[in-house]
Amino acid sequence: MSLSKLTVNSDESLEHLEARLFGTLKRVRPPSGLVKRLRDRIRLPESRMLAARLADWRSFFIAFGGALSGLLLLLTIARALFHIFGRRQL
Repeated sequence: MSLSKLTVNSDESLEHLEARLFGTLKRVRPPSGLVKRLRDRIRLPESRMLAARLADWRSFFIAFGGALSGLLLLLTIARALFHIFGRRQL
């Protein structure tokens, strides 16, 4: 097949493929035992536990400060490397 033939018929072949897949693929219901096991394994913390974690401002500030410090360190290293290697090309 030539490339021009593929590009001209690409929209038609894509529509044909989508129609064929729509007719072929059907929804499958998972077994009820699988759903039950997944629900048992996935547990969200209770709302009072979430509220207690959000109310702990000290850990929030430590995490935020650590992330900000890491970002500043990366920016400083990137800037130093740019000045070291970028000036050689001038």
